[in-house]
Amino acid sequence: MNRNIHARDAQLRAISIFSQRPESARAINRGSAEVRDGLSCIYEQDGHKVSVDMPSAIGGSEEGPAPGYFGRAAICSCLAIGIKMTAAREGFNIDTVRVGIEQDWDNRGVLGMEGVNAAPNDTRITIEIRSPEPEEKVRELVRRALSHDPWFLAFRDAQPISTAISVLEGAK
Repeated sequence: MNRNIHARDAQLRAISIFSQRPESARAINRGSAEVRDGLSCIYEQDGHKVSVDMPSAIGGSEEGPAPGYFGRAAICSCLAIGIKMTAAREGFNIDTVRVGIEQDWDNRGVLGMEGVNAAPNDTRITIEIRSPEPEEKVRELVRRALSHDPWFLAFRDAQPISTAISVLEGAK
């Protein structure tokens, strides 16, 4: 089966179901990360595990990419997939989507040094699309895709976050 047709048909089925039963569109993702020895961390969700660590220059052992790697992977891949999903759903011909990211940092922030923000100073995203469609139609499709891309919006817009802290006694 053509994968673009499959993507379109699956989305249209989901839209039909969610239109009839909006409550079925609600989802909760649950995952957890655990650090034991050093800074090496394992993140688990839905039966998948990834290893995360920090560079040795700041105390990690480089057993996996740093957390920012996965943040950048989330926004780039979500944008690329979201643009392709929008195109498939609308019957729009797109051959490839490539999304790049550059971020500027002051690494003093992650070390808790006073007066320095740990957040990126600047984030630049590039989107490259190969398509036989007219350029203005492609640009408009991308604008629509960006307006409903969850990770693009999560990075771009402030959102409420709650934190619960539990302190357990003793060593495990």
